[in-house]
Amino acid sequence: MGFHKNNIGKSLVTGILLGALPFLSVFLLDGLIVKAGLSQSELLAGADLRIPEEMGLYNSPAEIIFSTFIVPFIDQVFVIGLVVNNLLPKENSGRVIISGGLLYVLLHFDLGMGSLFLGMISAGLLKATGSILTPILVHTGFAIAELAILFNYPRLISALVFLV
Repeated sequence: MGFHKNNIGKSLVTGILLGALPFLSVFLLDGLIVKAGLSQSELLAGADLRIPEEMGLYNSPAEIIFSTFIVPFIDQVFVIGLVVNNLLPKENSGRVIISGGLLYVLLHFDLGMGSLFLGMISAGLLKATGSILTPILVHTGFAIAELAILFNYPRLISALVFLV
């Protein structure tokens, strides 16, 4: 399933570093939008007026912890650890990445580019590291970035809506 004791330190460091990238890219992308003057364009104007509660986002601390830490763990262990790891054990990396991304999308019933991208990254990381810890930590990084966008950087919703 991908839980191995060998190279656990390498898997943790890789997962933490790659999991920090989505979170850090939120700050960089928002700064780039402001610096380039795009925050005043028609598409992004008024995004600061979005209030998460008015958009139907009421997240208690328990919901935030659940969606940030528990959902990525269960999701990656089941979809990537069990399904992808057992269906494609001896395939080459390219097939595992593409097939893993497609299986991830199909099992989630979500035909968005974001799910395909996350599934491909997770399958590739599992194949490259041999450990499920790395995909779990990367998925956690994406979940934290999602919360940062929804509650702190609402203008990025308009900019990133085309990817999801």
